[in-house]
Parts: sequence; C-alpha cells; structure tokens
Amino acid sequence: MSMSPPDATPLLVEITPDAFPAYFLERDGRLFHSHEPSPYPLPADTPEQQRLNVTHVALNRLIGANYVGPVPDVLAREPHRPRIALDLCTGTGRWVIDMAREFPHVSFRGFDIVPIATRYPPFNAQFEVHDVNSRYRWEDGSIDLVYARSISMAVHDYPTVLQEVARVLRPGGLFISYEWGRYPAFHPSVTVKPPIHGVERFFNVLEEALETVRDIYPIAPHIPSYLIDSGHFDDISPEHFNMPVGPWQNDEELRKLGRAFRASLRRYANSVKPLLYEAGWTEEDVREITQNYIHDLETVRGMVCRLYTVHARRI
Repeated sequence: MSMSPPDATPLLVEITPDAFPAYFLERDGRLFHSHEPSPYPLPADTPEQQRLNVTHVALNRLIGANYVGPVPDVLAREPHRPRIALDLCTGTGRWVIDMAREFPHVSFRGFDIVPIATRYPPFNAQFEVHDVNSRYRWEDGSIDLVYARSISMAVHDYPTVLQEVARVLRPGGLFISYEWGRYPAFHPSVTVKPPIHGVERFFNVLEEALETVRDIYPIAPHIPSYLIDSGHFDDISPEHFNMPVGPWQNDEELRKLGRAFRASLRRYANSVKPLLYEAGWTEEDVREITQNYIHDLETVRGMVCRLYTVHARRI
C-alpha cells in the first residue's frame, strides 16, 4: 500500500492488517469511521462503498470523462518534473485508480480518514489516511491537480480547505470540485411537475440533521464565490450537470444511467438513517420518511439531481 513516492515529505508508515479495526466503529448495525474530529456522517461499510462506486461510474457516464476542465494539458508530460495529482476524501479510490490508468506518467495520491481503498492500486497510485481538515504533507507548489468530489460533509470550513489546496498547488495547477445540489428537482424540460413531498421532506429532514448534529451546511452553489474570495485562483469555470433519477428519458443510455443512479439514491436512504436517529427521530419516523422518499423515487418521472462542478487555475 505504500511506496517511495517522489513527492514524499514526512515518512509514511504502512497500515498493518491488525491496525485496521481501530479506524472503524459500529453503530446502528453500520460501520463508521472512528476519527472523532471529522464531521463526516455516513457509513464506511460495504453497502456504502458499493453506493460510492455506482455513483462514480454514473458520473463518468454523465460527463463523459473522469474530470472537467483542461486536465490533459495540466498533466502533460514535462521533462525532469514528475506530475502529481491529489484526490481529497478519496473514499474507495475509484477515481484515483481510473485516472492512474488513463495517465500512467502521473503519480496519483488519494487520502481519506478510513483505509477503504484497495491495497493493490496501480503502480503510480497510492492511498493514505489523513483528515482533509488538517495540513497536508506535501510541500508548497508541489501538486499539479487537486480533485475534490463530494467532500462537503467532511470539511469544517470549505474556505480553509481551499487555502490548503492553494498552498500545495503549483502556479497554473488545477483545482476541480464536484458537489451535489440540495435535493432532486425536475428537469427543465418537464412542464407538468407532480408533487414530490416525500423527496422534499426526506432532504429537508436530512439537511436539518446535518446542520444541528454535525454543523454541515449545503455549499455546492457557493464554491465559485469561495474560489474568488480566496484570491488564489483565476479561470474559475462553474458548470452544472443534470443526473437523471430513474429511467424516464427516451435515450436508452440515459435510461440505464437513471436506473443505476436511482438505485444509488435508494441506498442513500439507508446510509443516513443513523444520522436521523442521532438527530432525535424515532425508528417509526425514519421508516415513514424513507418509505415516502423511495415511493417518490420509484413513481415520479422527470426528476434529476443537479451536480455542481467548477474548475479553476492556481494563480
């Protein structure tokens, strides 16, 4: 799992099998991280890892690549200077693995608070355990690309994280962010919009729980402003994509995509149940909330989840 990378600063220590259990704790029948300083509320067990992997594949199909922005230019070969890319809150590490295969001349690094990524990555990839809210081990201006997908639930203060990203990025280096909008809405082409009370209540209850229990707030639309306010980035390019929920579109590929992503959203209901219990909701409450949510997912046509992306260059 560890190697001697060209970007090494502090000494890295490989996690031995007997040390793995210390990174996890069990609650409400699910496995979570044990890193108390982190606000991250979702499980880290096999069902959640499967959900993350499904989402990764769905995003690749929706966008047509594993990234937005001028990644090939930023990672282009350069004599006498190894290219290095960093994935914040890497999760199962699927992005790192896919990118390491696409760009074999680049060293890819991914870190998270739990060691759930593969222990046998490609030769040019490495996974580490680290908290995104702490100072990173890389030197100033040493990274070419920093990728941050769905990290908002893991960070205490996003602008502070951006300061650390700016520190490790080289001038001209690229930052990429993907974050989901608050909850599913209707595609702009849908003219008749049936009520989605189940979906709306589920995400309103979830948002309230995130705010009161973990001090986590929705930030997806605000990241371009954070980048501007930081004073460290230019060429700030926001964009959004509509992920179909269910097989309601005419295009067969989009139907497959919508079917897969709807399954991911169903699993998400189970993943957030422990957080709702923590927020004071009873089992009966949570059962009703999630059942009505899933009913809307299964029966209402025309819904999408909005993905907010932005890429920016380090000044």
